[in-house]
Order: sequence, then C-alpha cells, then structure tokens
Amino acid sequence: MGSTNGLASAHGKQPLFSFGVIADVQYADIPDGRSFLGVPRYYRHSIFVLKRAVKKWNDQKKHKFVINFGDIVDGFCPKDQSLNAVTNVVEEFENFNGPVYHMIGNHCLYNLPRKQLLPLLKIPSIDGRAYYDFSPTPEFRFVVLDAYDISAIGWPQDHPSAIEALRFLQEKNPNTDKNSPAGLEGLERRFLMFNGAVGKEQLEWLDSILQEATELKQKVVVGCHLPLDPGASSKEALLWNYDEVMGVIHRYNCVKVCLTGHDHKGGHSIDSRGVHHRVLEAALECPPGTDAYGYIDVYDDKLSLTGTDRMASTDMQFNPQSDFREKQHQGL
Repeated sequence: MGSTNGLASAHGKQPLFSFGVIADVQYADIPDGRSFLGVPRYYRHSIFVLKRAVKKWNDQKKHKFVINFGDIVDGFCPKDQSLNAVTNVVEEFENFNGPVYHMIGNHCLYNLPRKQLLPLLKIPSIDGRAYYDFSPTPEFRFVVLDAYDISAIGWPQDHPSAIEALRFLQEKNPNTDKNSPAGLEGLERRFLMFNGAVGKEQLEWLDSILQEATELKQKVVVGCHLPLDPGASSKEALLWNYDEVMGVIHRYNCVKVCLTGHDHKGGHSIDSRGVHHRVLEAALECPPGTDAYGYIDVYDDKLSLTGTDRMASTDMQFNPQSDFREKQHQGL
C-alpha cells in the first residue's frame, strides 16, 4: 500500500487546516497500456489508488476538503462507457467525508462534453466555463483555473473558444497531427492540441480575484490542470499562455503556490518572484500495490505536502520578500 513520507510533523505547530490532493486518475476499464513516450499506465488500478486515498483521508479525520487536479477518466476509455466511468470515479470521490473540488483536464473532455461533465463534477459554471474560487478560512483563498477555456476539445466545433483554439494551433503548430511537437523548438513545444489556454475574460476575472484577495490580506493558492512554470514541467505539458497567467499573478504578492497536474512525472520549482509551482505525480502511473496521493498542511508561512509512495513530499515555504512587498503595497 505504500508508506507515507512525513514532513509536516517536523514543523512543530498545528496547521491552520489540511486538505487532500490527487491528480490524473485516468481510470478506464481496459488493459494496461503505455503513454506515447512508453511509460506504463495502469488504467484499472488507478481507481484503487483513489479508493485508498479516500479511505486514508477519512481515517485521518482532519482534512477540510479534497482537490482533484483533473483527468479522472482516460481518453482510451470506450466512448459507450464514458458516462459510466466518470460516474464511478465521481462516486469514489463522494465517499470522502467533506467537499471535493474538481477541475477539468483534457482526458475528461475526450470523454464527455462540458455541458455533461461540469454538472457531474459539481463545478459551478456560467456559459460552460469551469473556473471558480473558494475560501476555506478567512486567511486563504483557492483559485481554480479552467485550462481548457480556449481549447479544440470539449466545446462544440462551432463554439468561439474552439474556433479560436484551432486558429491558434494552425498558426503555432505546422504539423498535421496537432498533438505532435515535431519540429517545434523549446517552449514552442507546448502548442499541442491536448493543452489549452485561459481566455481574456478569465484573465480579467483572475485579476479581480487577486485584487480582492490582496485587499482582504488573503494568501492565495492557484489550482490548474496544466502547469504554469517551465521549471516544474516538461515544455510539452505547459498551458499555452502560462506567461500571460503568470503575468497577472506576478502583479500581486498574494499568490504563494500554484498546484497542477497533467505532467505525470511531477515536479517542483520556485519562480523568479518566489511562487512555488508543484506538479503532482499521477495516480495512473502507479503499478499495482503502489500509490500517488497526499495531503497538504496549511500554515501561515508555508504549505507542507505529505506524499504517499510515488508522490514526493514537499515543503513550500512562502517567500518572506513577497510578504514584505505585500505589506508595502497595503501601506502597513
């Protein structure tokens, strides 16, 4: 079942609150396979990783909520089984004794259109968008981004977001197969159909949320299926306009950590402004008997991820310099 790699107990004081995390379950009732890079994928086993995660979170009796970082069902799931597979995984999440916050990933959208998917995931939505925020305590706010706001998947083909995405891919990726990075150099390798972008309205919304959080002196954790920093992720996994999103985030000092999925091997970086980027290891790539999930203890000066098995434990100490800038900004 795997051991828990503990870091949090070394901190000494009690956390403000804790929450569970898991990414890229990508369940399907099909034989094991491999990624296009040849990495083994355990489609039937991944739901057992989730079952063990939910049991552990419930047994620990301390987690305020759980966040799922997208891709709950795999794209290879037979389409006549998609609804059943998504429902089965959602039901496993609902065994957790508390709220579960979902975000959408590309594999979710290969299986079901947004109008069907979002109600199943209980994602609050206007016009099919899947970004929202919540505040579990007065001191913290969580912002969940919709990484497929501009996307060639999940929207009807005649939807403006799909049209914009296809036009963008046509311009940026000369390959016939728009999921192929062949010939693309460096950071251009992110311009693939299985990625997406945050649209203009969502960027404006993000700006307004961060402005409000700054006024309320809240610390912010951003969640997104797609990674937002090249230092934490392979280039092929990044959000198309990660630079624009980080441009908004870096206008303020309230965002301390960005948590993401999608790049299954996981990763961690600290960007030039002291923001932590933690890409979570995928449940899908756990051989039978191993796990990848964890929980995060939240303190006023750090997040501490305690990972199980293949999910690495990570201490994410907030940048004191950014706290100083924040106080200057607030005129304290």
